[in-house]
Amino acid sequence: MNWNDRTKAQNRTLAEVGALLIEARRKAAELVRASGADLSPMERDWVGRPCLAELDPPPTPHFCGCGDYGGSGGEEPCLNTWTDFNGPDFGTGSPTRTCEHTESEHAQI
Repeated sequence: MNWNDRTKAQNRTLAEVGALLIEARRKAAELVRASGADLSPMERDWVGRPCLAELDPPPTPHFCGCGDYGGSGGEEPCLNTWTDFNGPDFGTGSPTRTCEHTESEHAQI
């Protein structure tokens, strides 16, 4: 299904689903950190290290969908792009965004 074939209600539902998935990944990362486990690269990818930065509404909730940090470190912005089906450009242009968050705003395992 093409992103512009969805209804507003469907897009709102997908935004809520995305928020739930991100929250589950955040909780998983917290559990792994608390356990002190050393994860293999494949396990880290499975747990996921998405950007957890909240974006300005609309809609609410609205989270960055970028994967693992893709910048040069520290306060340098992440250069990863991702598809934001629920952002302000939805329906009016390309839903592709650049993350632009710092390394500290991404999940850490």
